[in-house]
Amino acid sequence: MLFIILLSLLIMYIFRFTLKTAANIVYSIKINNLLESINDKDDLSQIGFGDFVYLMMEVFRRKGYKVKMTDKCGEENNGLILNNLQYVEVIKFPLNKRIEVETAMKLARCMQLNSIYRGMIVTLGDFKQNTRSFCHKYVIECINGDKVLEMCKEVQKRRPVLETNQPF
Repeated sequence: MLFIILLSLLIMYIFRFTLKTAANIVYSIKINNLLESINDKDDLSQIGFGDFVYLMMEVFRRKGYKVKMTDKCGEENNGLILNNLQYVEVIKFPLNKRIEVETAMKLARCMQLNSIYRGMIVTLGDFKQNTRSFCHKYVIECINGDKVLEMCKEVQKRRPVLETNQPF
């Protein structure tokens, strides 16, 4: 009887693990397809907040970083750590919104508390000048929507089709 219970639990665990793994693979494919389909900032603005965080994780991975989510910085699961050395806060603001200095101050505080000496704030919007000044002083890189688009295009695997004017 005990053997049957243990066997049932093991089968349920394996089934759950398999489903979870399959879901992760499907989501990873979705994020990769999103990344490959980005042509302009409007495409980026159509992506949901959660997907945007995972999209940025994939961009950083393709750029060669070791990326993990962290709860030691950021809010609402938008904190990342690159190579265990740099905190990243991913904020999906609208294209016309500018990041206030308080956001950078919070990140700087998290960095100080955890002995991290470099940071990055990623947004689709932009940064106020006082925010940029604060970030420069505290070694926090400001990545705005233009730079996000550039980074996405830089790591896309598809290659543009060359057009020729010659007939076949």
